[in-house]
Amino acid sequence: MKVPMFSILTREAAGIIKDIHDRMPVILDKNSLQDWIRPDGDPFSITEMALTNMVFEKAVEYHRSPTEFITA
Repeated sequence: MKVPMFSILTREAAGIIKDIHDRMPVILDKNSLQDWIRPDGDPFSITEMALTNMVFEKAVEYHRSPTEFITA
């Protein structure tokens, strides 16, 4: 059986995220991702290249009946 594996990288919260939580995700572009998984990669320099110009939007709340999620 194959078990999927993944990592969630976090950093100290920045900007308006500080009002919600003290941590936020580190989002790496494709090039940084390849550097991250290399055994000899430098995690400090890689996280410096993390994407930081994110746009935050309020989530829309959709009211649904619990039965809408049940599939036969």
